[in-house]
Amino acid sequence: MKRFFVIFGFLLLCNLAQAGEVPKTLILTWEGDPCTTMTAQWLRGPGLGDRPEKGKGEVVKWKEVLASDWKMLKTSSSDFPDPEKMGLARWHLVRSRWNNLKPGTEYLFQIEDTPVQKFRTAPNRIEQPVVFVEGGDVDVLKSSAQMIKLGAQQDPLFMSVGGDLSYADGHDVTREIQFWEQWSKAARAPDGRVVPFVAGIGNHEVKGGYVQEGATFEQMRERAPFFYSLFGGLYQKAEPVALDFGDYLSLLLMDSGHILPISSQTEWLKINLEKRKSVPWVFASWHVPAFPSFRTWKHQKEIVEVREKWVPVLEGSTVTAVFNHHDHNLQRVESEGKGGRKIPFFGNGALGVEPRPQQCPESQKLSKAFSQSDYVNVVQLRADGATIRSLGPKGEELDRVEFPKNAD
Repeated sequence: MKRFFVIFGFLLLCNLAQAGEVPKTLILTWEGDPCTTMTAQWLRGPGLGDRPEKGKGEVVKWKEVLASDWKMLKTSSSDFPDPEKMGLARWHLVRSRWNNLKPGTEYLFQIEDTPVQKFRTAPNRIEQPVVFVEGGDVDVLKSSAQMIKLGAQQDPLFMSVGGDLSYADGHDVTREIQFWEQWSKAARAPDGRVVPFVAGIGNHEVKGGYVQEGATFEQMRERAPFFYSLFGGLYQKAEPVALDFGDYLSLLLMDSGHILPISSQTEWLKINLEKRKSVPWVFASWHVPAFPSFRTWKHQKEIVEVREKWVPVLEGSTVTAVFNHHDHNLQRVESEGKGGRKIPFFGNGALGVEPRPQQCPESQKLSKAFSQSDYVNVVQLRADGATIRSLGPKGEELDRVEFPKNAD
């Protein structure tokens, strides 16, 4: 009998040793309704596992956590951009998409023989507090991994990053891959759940950083090849994206002049804010700040444009707050209120990059909080109100704001 258990244990260890490795660049994201869909994607190629054979995808098994039977899901694959290499693409992007899922439900999934992973769909209403994490300007650094991990430790429903992800500038595929390896490893909730990623675009996603005069949407997309390969399923049109979570939360993901001209989005912003007047929590997010902290108010035309064209629209709406990035420090300001009401702007992007000082005299006059520090915003939504806490690298609270629920 003892020999039997020795042999059994040996075979079990052999099977475990042969089990595959979770894809190093595994990302979960949304291309549709966060309450009923999910997309998993990962890269295959040098250093990341064998690319799928043509016509054959990897097998994904999945089920609800409490279900007994596993289901099968097909994957698709496409070439991943490799701008610095001529000839055949070295990496493939593999995707698995779920539809018709149940809101607020946990699911298990397994890619081939790799360890089982877990994700959660968004609830369609607030029955208990909903938490999400927000930041921007990450890079591939030890501090970046630390801040991503800190955000994931808050057990968020998702993490929203408002641009300047890998600093690959639309051409450095090696740096892009390193970023997603870093993110995939760090973006795990305390129970091991994979935390979905909601992407915004910044200048460091784009060759040249900003819209080229006379360029079409299709031409500009080609200048951000990694971003649109990964997130083109969400950003399909030449307009911003509104991501709605049930009846309680909307994220308006704007483009501060990187692929889309700023002026082309103003009417969209007006229409989509009006549509969501009854939504308790509405947040707008974009990269280049309306109220810079390191740069001045007139440092670049994008700063001037978003402040002149979008801020008055937001001040005339019921929007809860705005998230901005780009200047690499923590600064919260209240807008001047010329368009109606004063709006809190949380910025300005430091989720791992080296923090910069506050040296904008115009914004200092409106400043309610500042820290020359990396930070992550932790947003908690409740039926009776919301709280935004800004946490520093050691989890220390650098800023805190309480919001009453918007009147219906």
